[in-house]
Amino acid sequence: MPRFILMTISYLVSLILTFSSFFVNINGQSMLEIANRFSVVFAPVSVSHVIWILIYFLLGYWLVMNTKKTTMKQSALFSCINILQALMIYVWHHELFIVSLGITLLLVLYLFMLYNTYPLHDKAMSGRIPFSIYFAWMTFIFITNISFTLTAYGWNGFGLSTPLWAVILLTLGGALALHIRFHHFDILFPSVFIWAYIGIALHNGFDELLVTTAAFFLCGVLFVGILFIKKNPAYQK
Repeated sequence: MPRFILMTISYLVSLILTFSSFFVNINGQSMLEIANRFSVVFAPVSVSHVIWILIYFLLGYWLVMNTKKTTMKQSALFSCINILQALMIYVWHHELFIVSLGITLLLVLYLFMLYNTYPLHDKAMSGRIPFSIYFAWMTFIFITNISFTLTAYGWNGFGLSTPLWAVILLTLGGALALHIRFHHFDILFPSVFIWAYIGIALHNGFDELLVTTAAFFLCGVLFVGILFIKKNPAYQK
């Protein structure tokens, strides 16, 4: 019971801070106001963030359904993930972008650890599914925050143009999504990246046609990967 109480409290704190960051001015500004201050090409349209509703619904469902079923490792990781989520939002609103980037990386690693506590064949909403979607979205957010932080600090891109760097990041993200698709037999992870890449395409529109075209092209590649990448026999249970 103490573990469940800690998990519930950390979940509620994370939920409240995450959603309030979009509508309430924390340290005098909202999350989107900070994000829109700089012209970042590798960023989704604002409406893409509605995926947080799905993520927290699934996390809440997982929490309720696993009141007495979680291992000590899963309980500890879940609580730490929520604490890191809340901490990431706090430092972001105080414009400690490099610190926020480090916390986001740690959050992604913890999500991956929790994700790996479930077998590859697990397809339950009370199992791996919530963390598959959360892990994918935070991986995308981490890549986005790298782009934002470099832009905020005036990085010159080693002479390469901003759109070209965006295409490179899109390609790296797509490769990672396909890697997870194959090695973890997970269709939700690349699906989240398709959602995110559509958001990037809508964000850039005709202003950055190279980025928009690359985003839609990689959406097609990921969709093909979801349909045709088969489970490696070595991983079958």
